[in-house]
Amino acid sequence: MTETALHTTKSSLIAKLHSEADWMIAETRRLAELNSGTTNVDGLNLVANELIQLFSTWADRSECRALPAIESVSSDGSMDRWDTAPMLIFARNEQAPLQLLCTGHYDTVFPAHSAFQTTWVEGNHLRGPGVADMKGGLMVLLATLRAIAGTPLDSLIGVTVAISPDEEIGSPRSAPELTKLAQNKHFGLTYEPALADGTLAGARKGSGNFSMIVRGLAKHAGREFFEGKNAITAAAKFATQIESLSNRETGLTVNIGKIEGGGPVNVVPELAIVRFNIRVDQPEDTRIINTINNLAGEISAETGCSFDLHGHFNRPPKPMTEAQQQMFELLRSCGAELGLDVQWKPTGGCCEGNNLAAAGLLNIDTLGVRGGLIHSDEEFACLDSFAERAQLSALLICALAEKSIPNINALLGDA
Repeated sequence: MTETALHTTKSSLIAKLHSEADWMIAETRRLAELNSGTTNVDGLNLVANELIQLFSTWADRSECRALPAIESVSSDGSMDRWDTAPMLIFARNEQAPLQLLCTGHYDTVFPAHSAFQTTWVEGNHLRGPGVADMKGGLMVLLATLRAIAGTPLDSLIGVTVAISPDEEIGSPRSAPELTKLAQNKHFGLTYEPALADGTLAGARKGSGNFSMIVRGLAKHAGREFFEGKNAITAAAKFATQIESLSNRETGLTVNIGKIEGGGPVNVVPELAIVRFNIRVDQPEDTRIINTINNLAGEISAETGCSFDLHGHFNRPPKPMTEAQQQMFELLRSCGAELGLDVQWKPTGGCCEGNNLAAAGLLNIDTLGVRGGLIHSDEEFACLDSFAERAQLSALLICALAEKSIPNINALLGDA
């Protein structure tokens, strides 16, 4: 295939994906109206079955990979465990010279009892739970892969798709699997939504969620007040001190999200739980945990309360490296072919792209639909972005193949 023929292939992909817009939108609506909040395992399994039917028609290999039970600190300080749905893995052409890892998730932030359960159209906006984050992105991915499968490029491009059930809570069980899947891959593509204006996420902060269990000694507030050890006041000292570690200049933030504890006001409280999130720009800033543990030790010595920390940094920082910048520039050139001005900017948000980057895999992680107001009952996806983003994704895959495979035109000419 000559360069002219390659251009023709790109043109046919663009036309094909333009014609798939209605299908992508219809499937997104169908999936979005099946609740799959992270803790709604029945709903997750229902959506998983739908995705298996959709993706298995494209894949050479399909797998439902069971994940360990998820653990969390309950409000009484004990450890809760609950089963989750499987990670879905689909693969095609696993021996091809170019190997891509495409990732996404099928959980949403909307629980089973949420009032936000249906989809509707308002102008250019498709509204509904997960239409942007990220069931719309999954359909953009599938449409892209199906279109490429119908071209001579297909045999040269191997793709592994991994769709997780726990991304919205930080991928506690799917993250290790993503690290494994990233090995021996050349590039990663993740289908989180871009902003409504099309801006993609560039550098990302790292993030960790933590719970500090503070235990004191319950005593009657009238009879034995001074013999008690107040877990709430100890937790309050801890919370204010670690929050003060936030640094505007370095980008390190400690957000106290929730404090639980206490009971009758005539009892010195024996239990409090401080739940907090830490975000960092630089990998070395994760060492703040040492400082936090030292502060807990000092407050423990002062108050007589015990401190027990749970949690970890589940999303390492994703800096904008030179290689990452080059991948974005390649995407920008693909966008120019479609008349798009591709832009990106750093964000404090995190996603699976952080994990792929930490595993050494170059990736762009906002290749899904344009949309906004995610994680709210006003979430929307831009209707005109379904075909647009699939076309952009297809051109990026073509460009990665052209860049990575020696003599690709000659190989395509033999196809």
